[in-house]
Amino acid sequence: MIRGLILAVILTLGLASPSLAKPLVAILADPSGAEITDLTAPFAILTESGAVEVKVVSSTAEPVRLMPGVAWVRPQETQASFDRRYPGGPDMIIVPFIMDTRNPERAAWLRTQAKRGVRIVSICDGALVLAEAGLLDGRQATAHWASHGKRVKAYPAVAWRQDARWVTDRKITTSAGVSASAPAALALLAELAGEETMLGTARRMGLPAPSRDHDATAYQLTIEAMGTAAGNASAFWRHDQVALKLEDGFDELAFGAALDGWTRTYRAKAWAVAPGGATSRGGLTIYGADKPPTFSRTLKLTSGQPIEAMLEAVGEAYGEATERFVALQLEHPLWLASR
Repeated sequence: MIRGLILAVILTLGLASPSLAKPLVAILADPSGAEITDLTAPFAILTESGAVEVKVVSSTAEPVRLMPGVAWVRPQETQASFDRRYPGGPDMIIVPFIMDTRNPERAAWLRTQAKRGVRIVSICDGALVLAEAGLLDGRQATAHWASHGKRVKAYPAVAWRQDARWVTDRKITTSAGVSASAPAALALLAELAGEETMLGTARRMGLPAPSRDHDATAYQLTIEAMGTAAGNASAFWRHDQVALKLEDGFDELAFGAALDGWTRTYRAKAWAVAPGGATSRGGLTIYGADKPPTFSRTLKLTSGQPIEAMLEAVGEAYGEATERFVALQLEHPLWLASR
């Protein structure tokens, strides 16, 4: 926020070009691992807009495991280097679901940023990170449908909602499960850069305009879903090792959807294949495993492949029951259409 005010003064005095006034967004990561779509969808959408400066920030410089599946992302800044480079802080912080939700140093950093007036956003169960930091106490919030019962007990000071795809309470926004990452990011883009920029970005990426309409209570682990999970997991002789071959300039949104969705089938494990690392369209460096397995299926990503295309491909490969099971895990509306 302070940075934004300083830049506004600089621009008024004619001392800098307008490009320097782009809002600055920090997307947090952690060596313990981060949910891939939670991280890549906001990054892809905000960078595609050209109106926002985005940095993936982690506690250390070591590559961060993107989960599920097998891939690593190189942080663009550590928290320490980010603080030195941007002493005024970012305009917005986005917190994906991070595997280690209880990190006292990160919690303290978030509280400091909140006191500065920085806009803070969580995607999916990234809300647990905010709840651990005490930032959601006395606020309305949401997160992934499957963690609702657990978080109601763990964080009773939070008013947990299930009736919206994202919830904004003062300067904090929280979103529902994984597939809410794209619509929530588009809504944030409209806030940062205006409705016209948001709609133009959505059109280029093949995404619909964002809608908050949602009913998380409709997502439940049914007998059908449990049966699909058990059947797919137990049929080990039919499991696929899926290669996602990455080339420089690959689409982060398509990459995240593919790695996420195929691995959640319980019939496959998706691996990034990027010898020496590959750089995405927006500037993320992604690494694959040093010694990948022999692959039984290969996917080549193309720009503009949304989550819906991944679900369709999964259905063609493994059947409608598995497609619905993946949609349930991603909290995607396809689950509702199939009920």
